[in-house]
Amino acid sequence: MSDISNKGIELIQLDTGSPVGSINTYLLFGEKLTLIDTGANLSKNWAMLTKSLEKLQLTLHDIDQVLLTHHHIDHVGLLDRILECHPIPILGHPNNRPWLLPDKQFVEWHHEFFHRFLSEFGLPAQLCGTGKLFFEKLQQLSCSNVDLTVELNEGDSIPGLPEWQIIETKGHAQSHISFYRESDQLLIAGDHIIKHISSNAAIEPPLTPSENRATPLIQYMSNLKKCVEIPIDTILTGHGTPVMNLQELVEERLDDIEKRAAVIKGIISEKFKTGFEIVQELFSPKTVKEQLMLVVYEATGHLDLLVERGEVEEITKYGVKYFRSIKKELMKR
Repeated sequence: MSDISNKGIELIQLDTGSPVGSINTYLLFGEKLTLIDTGANLSKNWAMLTKSLEKLQLTLHDIDQVLLTHHHIDHVGLLDRILECHPIPILGHPNNRPWLLPDKQFVEWHHEFFHRFLSEFGLPAQLCGTGKLFFEKLQQLSCSNVDLTVELNEGDSIPGLPEWQIIETKGHAQSHISFYRESDQLLIAGDHIIKHISSNAAIEPPLTPSENRATPLIQYMSNLKKCVEIPIDTILTGHGTPVMNLQELVEERLDDIEKRAAVIKGIISEKFKTGFEIVQELFSPKTVKEQLMLVVYEATGHLDLLVERGEVEEITKYGVKYFRSIKKELMKR
């Protein structure tokens, strides 16, 4: 099915259920036959998975475990169907758990967090429920009653695949991990590294209300740099074709981030503006309307970065956050 068969890996392409197109899931052959990620919860994906296994002279019952790169719907959606047919262990980062088995308390906290977050971002009141609507729409293509069986963290090896090591690659998601095999310098990177598009660093509520939210774009940049320090020859990605030139791609991604940050600094060089005002200058009205949460994620990540660097100041007035670039002469003092 693919040119990675000689590495003990088979590619199975399924559907994301979105304009993104296809998702790459992988079968890893070893002591335990392992499926990495599952595709969205679509009937055609179930049929495609079954057919792909048949071509390999396998059935679902030959799979020993499912390994997750992260919790997004196109990576976990078929878990309910798989487990109903064949109860097997589900392995992944512990931060997957609340998304795989979203109980009432977590869902309520999610909606509360995003309503407040979007209000502070400066969205009009009628749009502050967008986070709730976005979550509910995505859940239609996700799993709904799955518990994580085995937790995997940085440096862990994978049960049944001892030659593979876990590398934590948070940024795109707070549950994101990648899988590294030193013997042939191969990395299975999920959505952390993608050749043809940058990975959106999604805002997530902290797992408990008492914690501060993560700053995902800063995490993403740090983990890109971490991967460059690892001897990697080939990267199998969650979407698109393999990456062979990691150093060059990382430099391109980091350069794009710096360019976007510079544009944002220009937008707020003269006066304080809300995040929503910044978004409206960064993107077309059509994009803001159709992809509101995604553009909020992007702007927030860059503002986090600029505030951390001391290049932008943040103030809060009447429950809304405002941002303004700090003049160079003031930064030098």
